[in-house]
Amino acid sequence: MKNAGIRGTDISRFKRQYRERNEGEFPDELIIRLQKDWDLKYGENPNQHAAVYTVSEIAGKDAATIAQLTKLQSVRSDGKGKGGLSLTNLMDITRAVDVLKYFEGKTAVIMKHAIVSGFATQTKDEQTLAALYRLARDSDRRSNFGGTVAFNAPLDMATAEALHKLYQLGVQGHFFVDVIAAPSYEDGVVGLLERDSPNVRIAGFSALDILPKFYGDSTLGLLSFKEMPTGRIGVQDVYLTSIRSVDDLITDPMVIDREGTRHVIGRDPTPAEARDLLTAWYINIAGARSNGIVFVKDGVLVAMGSGQVERVGAVEQAIMKGYATAAERAGVPWNRLRGVAGGVLSEQPFEGAVCSSDGFFPNPDSVETLALVGVKAAVQPYGSIMDAAVIDAANQHGMTMPAAGERCFGHF
Repeated sequence: MKNAGIRGTDISRFKRQYRERNEGEFPDELIIRLQKDWDLKYGENPNQHAAVYTVSEIAGKDAATIAQLTKLQSVRSDGKGKGGLSLTNLMDITRAVDVLKYFEGKTAVIMKHAIVSGFATQTKDEQTLAALYRLARDSDRRSNFGGTVAFNAPLDMATAEALHKLYQLGVQGHFFVDVIAAPSYEDGVVGLLERDSPNVRIAGFSALDILPKFYGDSTLGLLSFKEMPTGRIGVQDVYLTSIRSVDDLITDPMVIDREGTRHVIGRDPTPAEARDLLTAWYINIAGARSNGIVFVKDGVLVAMGSGQVERVGAVEQAIMKGYATAAERAGVPWNRLRGVAGGVLSEQPFEGAVCSSDGFFPNPDSVETLALVGVKAAVQPYGSIMDAAVIDAANQHGMTMPAAGERCFGHF
């Protein structure tokens, strides 16, 4: 961890990032060549036609090599089931791949509407892919009903059996999976999945290990396109993070106020906190929409607040989701959630959890809210005019709060 044990890394420059121009060298005319891969079942909705294309060339540069890395093939070929992938399925799978690329250990991620709704990554050697799937599923069963499940390891028989064993969810009915994606499938797995769940859609992908993710990685000229109403397209660089490991987190962020007083985070994260902070940061990059808040404990998603229009609202949304999940596991009715602080729940889901915020905390209110539920570690970019007050609030509650030094907003 960067500067661990040295109290006081000046992060004042982070504020300037939000005020300074950062222009790239984009041409006046941008020519993009697309190669059609296949027609989709339908678009985002059943009344929209859709197809998927691979970017083969951008402004005269061959981009096909990297585009093929995320090309997805439907495994089903018998014409049964739901008739192939829709555009929403494809968006969920590719977004899941964008999350999985950050993790070397076995990992399971569940997507709903291009947002992570379940996640678990290996923190112990003995954890199996099937066990990780169950942890990801149970992080939010209600949201994960009918989700897209993706893995970064070959799908084995034990995990396939876990996927299609029916789970009772009370009024929710049986738990089921809509789409499955993995880099490969062990012998017999596809046949089992097709036989037991004829409506499931199955996809494959490859080359997670060389997808661009960190500063310095080759993007082979690929760009990120944002479609806007009125026929306009926003073009930007592919998002790359500077946080390759916990060593890149600034553990002692410091600001100096107008009176010259130093405000420094008082403690470093523990190794376990640092590991979970890194996991939460990576989930935030690709799996949440701004304002995005991610809670992780022991490599497992606890809750997420995504797409909110205020930072503390995203924190509150995630906390309510986490308590609702804990209440469901405990069999506690919703109308008794008001008594959580009084001990209605034996499981306090946020005790020992860490938090990641895709943008800075503009005020101490988010920190105060985190402290109320027992969170003792958070990571954020910093850069608010209220950074000093935020640091003071964190120190008051014994909270470590490393700086990422970069924002990872995903608007849409």
